[in-house]
Amino acid sequence: MASTAPGALAAQSAEETDAPPAAREARDAQAGAAPAAPPKRVIYGADGKPLPPELARQVEERLKDQLPPAGSPGASGAQPSVRVQTIDGKPLPPELARKLLEQYGDALPPEARQAALEAAGAAPAADGAPAGGGAEAAKDAPPRSDGIVVSGERPRGSVNSDIPPERSFSQLDIRAFGAENIGALLDTIAPQTASNRGRGDAPPVTLLNGRRVSDFSEIARIPSEAIERMEIFPEELALQYGYRADQKVVNIVTFPRYRARVGQAGLLLPSEGGRETGSANADYLRIAGDTRIALGATYSRADRLLESERDVEQFAGAPELGRVRTLLPDNERFGVNGVLSGHVFKDVAATLNGRVDVSRNDSLLGLAGDRILRRDSDQTLVHVGTTFGGRWGRWQWTALGNFDRTEGEVLTDAARALSPRDAALSTDTVFNADLLASGPLATLPAGPLSASVRVGGEFRDFTGRASFGGTTTLADLSRDRGGVQADVSIPLASSTAEKASPIGNLTVNANVAYDRLSDAGTLWTYGYGLNWAPSKAIGLVASFTREEGAPSLEQLGGPVVVTPNLRTFDFVRREVVDLTRITGGNPGLVNDDRRLLRLGVTLRPLARTDFSISADYVRSRTDNAIAPFPIVTSQIAAAFPERFTRDAAGRLQQIDARAVNFAEARQQELRWGVNFTRPLGKVPEYLRDARVKVVTSEAEVKRLFPNAALIRPEPGSATAQGAANLTSRVYVSLYHNWVLEDDIALRRGGPRLDLLDGGAVDFLGGRRRHEVDFQAGAFKGGWGARLSANWRSATAVRDPAQPASDLRFDDYAIVSLNLFANLSEAIGGKQPPQWLRGARVSLGVTNLFNTRPKVRGAAGAVPLSYQPAYLDPLGRIFSFSLRKMF
Repeated sequence: MASTAPGALAAQSAEETDAPPAAREARDAQAGAAPAAPPKRVIYGADGKPLPPELARQVEERLKDQLPPAGSPGASGAQPSVRVQTIDGKPLPPELARKLLEQYGDALPPEARQAALEAAGAAPAADGAPAGGGAEAAKDAPPRSDGIVVSGERPRGSVNSDIPPERSFSQLDIRAFGAENIGALLDTIAPQTASNRGRGDAPPVTLLNGRRVSDFSEIARIPSEAIERMEIFPEELALQYGYRADQKVVNIVTFPRYRARVGQAGLLLPSEGGRETGSANADYLRIAGDTRIALGATYSRADRLLESERDVEQFAGAPELGRVRTLLPDNERFGVNGVLSGHVFKDVAATLNGRVDVSRNDSLLGLAGDRILRRDSDQTLVHVGTTFGGRWGRWQWTALGNFDRTEGEVLTDAARALSPRDAALSTDTVFNADLLASGPLATLPAGPLSASVRVGGEFRDFTGRASFGGTTTLADLSRDRGGVQADVSIPLASSTAEKASPIGNLTVNANVAYDRLSDAGTLWTYGYGLNWAPSKAIGLVASFTREEGAPSLEQLGGPVVVTPNLRTFDFVRREVVDLTRITGGNPGLVNDDRRLLRLGVTLRPLARTDFSISADYVRSRTDNAIAPFPIVTSQIAAAFPERFTRDAAGRLQQIDARAVNFAEARQQELRWGVNFTRPLGKVPEYLRDARVKVVTSEAEVKRLFPNAALIRPEPGSATAQGAANLTSRVYVSLYHNWVLEDDIALRRGGPRLDLLDGGAVDFLGGRRRHEVDFQAGAFKGGWGARLSANWRSATAVRDPAQPASDLRFDDYAIVSLNLFANLSEAIGGKQPPQWLRGARVSLGVTNLFNTRPKVRGAAGAVPLSYQPAYLDPLGRIFSFSLRKMF
């Protein structure tokens, strides 16, 4: 079924001799049972299944003069042969036959079901079948044009695993978000792809059509209209693709054929003025099976935002500083990218992608006498990546490689008179490659025992030169990394349509990884866990992981950068000072050691409704935790006295803010969420499982379905309203992250900071115990709306030695609203003009109520360094974008 507007349907009619195999079987069976009766006409949908009676009657009525007679020649009364085989004609393996029966069950034609049972070894051969079972008979029997071929292949683009997805999105679901491409789509659903198992806010692993990609930029700009479906998987699947089990996995499946040219312009305007940002993008994409060609370019510019434009309070006697200090720098960015993929050998597909990004930032840092201090930053990134993939028997393999080179330059006016500009220059070059192979090792009673093995290496060189006060510091670092990772999945119990397990589906897994770093020694990671699904409505997971982590090359040896006039609150003296802050590498850092336990559950209580409830409990402990340098409290000053420089009067002048190792860190978190999606209105039963492809015009329908006749049901009819409702959506998503424990031991035998009860190592205070992300939206008839809200609970900073320095960070919420319209569908009518086709306009308001974090001291005053404009310079932002597809 194709849809261009509410109620528009395209039906593809064919002679009975051209009917799909499953439909021919139904026709022939009927002819064999009653040879004297005239055959009944059957009209088939695009998926090869007979249309429901209600819809078939409407189609037959509209096409009555074009349909062949019901008794047209070509109908065969012979019983068709049945062959159960893979798509390449080989006998179906028993475990795949069992999966076939489990997935389709009674929906298979009787003969196909019998042959699948024989291939699975679950039933004797049917009467009259050749000895040796259906698989052997299929192997030896000559092919017949009227036979039924049952394929055991997974759906196109599926992941190479039996782990079920946590969430699945169809094209209709994706349209409802109003996101222009994959990058924007993942930003929109970020709460659903977040993981509480990682070391930070790492993005999910992304796959394209079930395969790894060399770099996310390879797929980030693919238009959302090219996506057929999208699936979110738990972290355990990342192991099977050669990654750590601390990121969720998103598999994006594109349509096998797609072509588009896209242009977009956008504008961001803060409601309080300043920092106007404009952007323009242009993209071309063509997909034809495994062949993909993509080209793109982007440009953006943002004006600087001065402290005076936000009425930032300055030190007494220096009100002019606001005009020479930037809250946000002037920024300009330009980037181009390209992707080319296709088959290089018969069964080997390859992808080559490249990207160049150039950016510039200009900041004002205040005054030194009567001179304005400036900082100019420039960065250039060059990326080249490639992937190769294919199959070797029942194993799938993927090889990928990346080359990245980043050059950066930071020039800062020195506060010292007549001194040259301080400079920090760096060049970071990385080359990595790996090979992943995955597939079954053996067949167990409950299913295949599968494994994956990844072997890879990385070579990185980092050079830096920093000039400060006439002194030059050189850095020349390299890191070579080689490693191997293996994962094995062992099914212990499995329920199929033919044999029910009393405990449902149960699988255990184990993994181990070895990495050798030239500068940080050996790192080991190992883990194990289980996945248990006692029923289709319940999924349980438990896992344990122990891993060692190394500091990054920048943390070890990054160039020293000295920033003057950085406004900071000194908790020890309860005052705000402008000081010098030193950042860069610390060669004394050591590896950390992390242990993590996870327990998770997913519930789907309503079988025919997209409604799910999930919960994840994570407990972790990290020895020698690597972290940025914390804020200035008396506890921190006592633990790291060598990092602070004060004058004779005790006034803080300089902080060495390079990364440190804490003795130990412990966390416990509970994250739970609810997701609900459904059409916005009643959909008739015969349309609920319809396969729908959304197109932009009737001309595109004719191109996709050249033999189709376009049928428009009567306005107001059940079919017209049902089709309109089918393409609509209403959705709600709610996630709550509850931090149960978060504390840090600064040094062995030293004080322990409770980040949930006054302890803090970050400028923004301690850890917020509760974080809630809510999203709701609706889409119908080309019009869409999305509302999101993010709430964070209150926190505080308390210094036991200086109670008067206590700070309270109030709770706050940010509410955002986005409205969009697909113009050809919303106002274009039956025949939209060319300029409306593929056009979308979006209006958005970020931070609708202009809320900002509020910080107050013990006496109720707001410290100068915690003014709202420092914590959120922009506030409310209005956005506008116009997008056109050609």
